[in-house]
Parts: sequence; structure tokens; C-alpha cells
Amino acid sequence: MNSLIIGNTSQLSYYFPSDYDKISSRNLNTDFIKEKKYNQVFLLFAEQRTFLKENDQFFIDINVNYTLKIIDEIKEYCENIIIYSTSELWNNHEGEIDLKTLYNYNYSPYIKSKEILCNYINENKEKYHNVHIVYPFNFNSPYRGKGFLFGKIFDSIVNKTKNTIGSVDFERDIIHPSIITKNSISLKNDIIIGSGELINVSDFINDMFKLHNLNINDYICFNKENDIPIKRKNYYSKYKYSNYSELLKLTENDIRKNIVS
Repeated sequence: MNSLIIGNTSQLSYYFPSDYDKISSRNLNTDFIKEKKYNQVFLLFAEQRTFLKENDQFFIDINVNYTLKIIDEIKEYCENIIIYSTSELWNNHEGEIDLKTLYNYNYSPYIKSKEILCNYINENKEKYHNVHIVYPFNFNSPYRGKGFLFGKIFDSIVNKTKNTIGSVDFERDIIHPSIITKNSISLKNDIIIGSGELINVSDFINDMFKLHNLNINDYICFNKENDIPIKRKNYYSKYKYSNYSELLKLTENDIRKNIVS
């Protein structure tokens, strides 16, 4: 099966099989895709830098318009196209969610752009019959940018640098990126991928430092001015693809590989 990754610097791209073709999404010429006729094409690129405080159009340009442009150009020349949305579309829902649960979220330009994209595809299923949507829960890795919370955490553990964050005493359904990619391969339907449990983020971060024999207070400074606005309820996936011990083990392996390199 020949497969293509579009978005070769995204977090998830590092967890797909090494024999997949991987390219940048920038200034993409799709002619070679039409010629090769891939079995699977994974669209991993997205604009998700919410810390930039940009407006709706900033996110819509990439997450809707550019994404649909590529899909429309290649959908007749490959068997399946897999795109990635977000579980944040349900972040105002309390408790368990599945694909039948209606979107219910606290507005952000990023989430709004994902809603527009998913609604358009779902409302035009005949046209996009071979396009499948993955709704992943929270995932992080050493490839996460430093503008994000876990980008700072991985930076401190891997590079032994000091970072400042806000309170992390809240809960999330967290899944490892390798679990997401494993369940994306050969996908034929839309899917929500989560651990199916709520994990205390503070406990998770502390356990990460302990596994590497580091004192969190030597590397992390907690400042209320850096608090993440908690505009969401405690929701989690009905579908259970992993558990906390597996998440911790896979994350530890990620960190050790990056420390060695």
C-alpha cells in the first residue's frame, strides 16, 4: 500500500511508518499525486497556533480553504484521504462523547475553523465519500512547539532548560500520538481517538519528571499570569484506545530518544 503524508513537520508525521512518502504542505503542486495514485493520503498540516491571538480568517485560510483546495485536487486520484480535526469540538460537553454527540464548544478561531471544515465535508458526503475525519484527543510529543504548554515541558526535560507555565491542576483525556497514527492507518470511517479516561495534567507532568530523576521545581516556574483559560468541561472519549500507564511509557520512550540524539 503506497501512502503519502502531507505536512512532514507536524507532530503526527514522526509516528507514521518510515516508508511513507512525506512532503511539505507549502506551495504544494499536486500533479505527482495524480500520477502516482496513492492508496492513502494523510493531511496532517493545520494552523493551530492559538497563542498568536489571530482572528477567524487566519485559521480558515489554512484549515478550511487550503485544505479543501488540496482535497478537491486529489480526491479522484487516491483511494482514501484522512484529515485531522479535534476533540475540542466537544469541549463544552460534560462526560462521555462519541460520534453521535453534537458539537458543543467554547469558541476559539481554531476550533471554529475545524467546525466549518468538518460540517462542509459531512454535508457533502457524496462528493467526499473517500474523505475520513479523525477527531483526536489531546496529544503531545517532543516535537510540540515551544509556544504550547507541553512544548515547554518537553524542552525542560530534554534540554534541562527552565520554563514558566501556569497552573496545570486540571484534567484531560490524553492520548499518545503513536496510538492516533496506528488507528488512522487503513481507516474507512470517521473516528474519535482518545484514552477514554480523564488524566490530571499536573500528575502526568510530575510523573514525567520523576521518570527521568528530575525535580520539577528545578526546571519549572509556576506563574498565575501564564494560567491557561479553562473554558471547557471534563469530557472524554467513549472509545478507549489506551490507558495512563501506556501513555506514560510511550512518552518516556519519546523523551529518552530525544535526549540520546
